[in-house]
Amino acid sequence: MFCPSCGKELKDDSKFCKYCGCKIKSRNNQSNISNVSKNDSADSEDRNQKILIGVLIAAIAILAIVFVAFGTGLFNNGHSASSGGSSQQYSSVSSSSNPVSLSSFPVSEAPALASAIRSSGGNFPVQFKSLSLSKSQCLYILTKSIYLIGNGNPNAVISVGDPSYASHPTGRDSPQNILQVNYVDMCKRFSTWIEGNGAIPNYVGVYQSGVADISPSTLLEICIDILIDYGNSKSLPPSINV
Repeated sequence: MFCPSCGKELKDDSKFCKYCGCKIKSRNNQSNISNVSKNDSADSEDRNQKILIGVLIAAIAILAIVFVAFGTGLFNNGHSASSGGSSQQYSSVSSSSNPVSLSSFPVSEAPALASAIRSSGGNFPVQFKSLSLSKSQCLYILTKSIYLIGNGNPNAVISVGDPSYASHPTGRDSPQNILQVNYVDMCKRFSTWIEGNGAIPNYVGVYQSGVADISPSTLLEICIDILIDYGNSKSLPPSINV
């Protein structure tokens, strides 16, 4: 090797230049310094990569929580709290300004509920938006909605409550055609009975000569047909077949 100061040739293991006295840095020391520098750089890159991976994992976790929250309705404004009994009170405030809940169920949502019941295949409770509705609650909502629509209150809001089901449901359910004026009156009497007794009546009569009484289950099917038709045409059908 050569002295870095005077340039004279020296032995490879020399520590000082015998000509000028300059201290000689060994190649091993230089190599070690270089290796340390490289190792520090590599460690720094590893730390940066770990930090970046940690940030990405945290961001993915936050996005997953947000998607799950939206999917489960955590950010919805609906409320599922129930109230005891059934109320005879309703308001004529437009449903667009009210959440769908047991204490405030918009009549305008009744056609969608009818479709949900039909899609469920008659299995209860039916999941509708933020609500889980029993057969009794669905019967009250649909009959009350038909009565209100038939009397010019399509934007009314119903307090549903939690009526019990009929204790001894009966009805001959004979094939028949029921006019609009009769099925609206039938729905009025049925829903009014629920409001007064906190329970579904065992049957409902059409009060038309030669027409048989109707069971709660058949009335539910009738109301579903009426409201699905109403949802499509925006008018109640002139009659309905049983």
